[in-house]
Amino acid sequence: MIASQSGVPPQAGVRISRGKRGFLVLVGILAAAAVVVGLALGGRLAGPRRPTRPPTIVVLEGTPVELGREHGARLAQQIRHLEDRYLGRLLGGESGRATAVEMASDFRPHLRPHHRAELDTLAEAVGLTPERVLLANCFLDLLPSVGCSTVALPTAAAPDGVARFGRNLDFPGFGIADGRSIVMIVRPAGRHAFAAVTWPGLIGVLSGMNEHGLALANMEVRRQPRMADAMPYPLLYRTVLEECRTVAEAIDLLAREPRQTANNLMLVDAAGDRAVVEIRPAGIAVRRAEADAALVATNHHREDRDEPGRCRRYDCITTDATAAWGRIDRDAVWRILNRVGGDSTLQAMIFEPADRVLHLATGRRAANLAPVRLDLRKQLDPTSR
Repeated sequence: MIASQSGVPPQAGVRISRGKRGFLVLVGILAAAAVVVGLALGGRLAGPRRPTRPPTIVVLEGTPVELGREHGARLAQQIRHLEDRYLGRLLGGESGRATAVEMASDFRPHLRPHHRAELDTLAEAVGLTPERVLLANCFLDLLPSVGCSTVALPTAAAPDGVARFGRNLDFPGFGIADGRSIVMIVRPAGRHAFAAVTWPGLIGVLSGMNEHGLALANMEVRRQPRMADAMPYPLLYRTVLEECRTVAEAIDLLAREPRQTANNLMLVDAAGDRAVVEIRPAGIAVRRAEADAALVATNHHREDRDEPGRCRRYDCITTDATAAWGRIDRDAVWRILNRVGGDSTLQAMIFEPADRVLHLATGRRAANLAPVRLDLRKQLDPTSR
């Protein structure tokens, strides 16, 4: 294990006094959604795999303004629908949304200029205020939720010698977000191209892989709510994909950048290096696995206490991977995802970073669906532009 720490500057008293009451109200509103996630996880899915529909793939390329304008032009209706129906429900109606918008505005000074320009142009193209579009990209930092599972396996685990990275994304869909997942290919001018499994209107990344084969996915951990003090975490993870080629570079960036929200982040690169970065605002810890073991992460920081009994999904993945070592092909990874999936698994996926391949299923109980294979090398390769 390698650990590094960096300090976080104290928050300005004027921001705390202005927004603290609204912030606490918002935390109370969002707590119910976190309970929904917790209740939905952990049930084994039975029955044969149903086919999944091929995902919608949206390709964006250009400057920040061009990215935002094209994103809005192509997906405006879906963005407005999710912003109104999904976020409106998640935030408890208009009063909760108004409080959340106020809290979201405090993130604006912490955005990278190019991300701010992209979001502002997206808002204009969709016909929403910049604050409401910003909220769609930072509400996860305000939400005390717990969910998601990942496993990273080296070449030695598989009979075909392919390193794989499996991931379930768990979150309440309310029958609205369930069927709205897309794959977004983003080719930002002057930065690395990347693919994100995402939703319309979200320019940050929760699960993605870039042109160099660096793949990542986050998992929520229990945390104390915080006023805005850094960029929203989906935009931090997008920054990793835009600027880094390897796990080592990603760890270095995460160590030096301010961090808003406690999270776990699984990283795997094309060379097979893999690590879990356990993120706190005050610093990071890096957890790795032996060459003959799976690297697993769910919803706990484990650098201090990596023992069984803290998470059923973590223990299940570890046990299954150990029992099947050397025989864990793509189907075996999918069976592992199926066993730890649940009603709130909206996206299930396997990255094969060396080949830039993604196997993906989306929708309610996604891990109980048959995935679609997506070869992303050509779409991510800069020479194909």
